[in-house]
Amino acid sequence: MNEDGTPIGTVRRPNARGQGERLRAEILAAVARLLDQKLTDNPLPVSLREVAREVGIAAQSVYLHFSDKDELARAVAEDGFRRTVAAMAAADAEAAAAGADAGERLRVQANAFCGFARDERGVFRLMFGHDASSFDVPSRAHPAGLLWHQWLGAVRACEAEGMSWPDGTEHTALLLWSALFGRFALWSSTFGERDPLELDAFADHMVDTVLRGAQR
Repeated sequence: MNEDGTPIGTVRRPNARGQGERLRAEILAAVARLLDQKLTDNPLPVSLREVAREVGIAAQSVYLHFSDKDELARAVAEDGFRRTVAAMAAADAEAAAAGADAGERLRVQANAFCGFARDERGVFRLMFGHDASSFDVPSRAHPAGLLWHQWLGAVRACEAEGMSWPDGTEHTALLLWSALFGRFALWSSTFGERDPLELDAFADHMVDTVLRGAQR
């Protein structure tokens, strides 16, 4: 169903004046749904007309927000990175409020990362599979930087509680991120196990490994 209660694929009532951002968000959500149905090697295996049909709007309305598929692909990927970071930050805040130490907060963030990847496979594939050079525009940094700083912050929180790693903060953060991403790639391929709990178990194992390697 659309947010206004109409079935998906039907003509949608226009937004009131000033609600363009709401339509933009609905377009991104529609692409996410379509991507999950079309997990192929094509970075954005949907047409703008399909997106419009999914939202329930005229195809011309999509062009008011995105000039072409490349711009839409960048926007979906950027939105995906922001939502991944938001999920990790929310898990971290909840754990901190419950009195968890930095190691446990690192664990819940790792699980949130894997949870987002599992629940948003199409978007996640676009985030990391789209040609990275398409994000290299003069006025904007690559959106993966948001996620990188979230991982760095999680490791630095451990260091603030007396942990340290011989290879340094950045290496440790990159090791954990790379391991989790690689495991997800295997899990989502024909060679992976599709048990949802497998990713969580691997995340716990990797965090345990990283924490055991810390010096105090």
